[in-house]
Amino acid sequence: MLLGLWFYDPDTPKQATARVQTTTVQSVNPNRLTVVDGDTVRLAGETIRLVGFDTPETYRAQCDAERARGDAATERLRELLARASSARLAYLPRRDQYGRDLAQLMLDGQDVADVMVREGLARRYSGGHRQSWC
Repeated sequence: MLLGLWFYDPDTPKQATARVQTTTVQSVNPNRLTVVDGDTVRLAGETIRLVGFDTPETYRAQCDAERARGDAATERLRELLARASSARLAYLPRRDQYGRDLAQLMLDGQDVADVMVREGLARRYSGGHRQSWC
């Protein structure tokens, strides 16, 4: 399925700050998604960076507090997936700097970014410089 999404593009002049992008949307069984960390999953061997939020690091944490918060975000994403009856991935038409697919994850109709931010486990993020968690 293809879907047109509006999103902010920082490379676009101010007079045209949003543009439509065609995105592939894939429905998957939530049990097929494996959690890497609080904002990254794997599906069939492909790594997918979830968009719209950033969670603390677990592998390259800069302090113990960041690692603990990253572990909590990772565990919460596992819980959300375990409880979900449906999952949808809306892929952006580009990859991140590490070659990972970028996608919005919806579980039972809820954006995972909204849940993680609302619960204090993540910050809003749309690319660029990330704030320290320490």
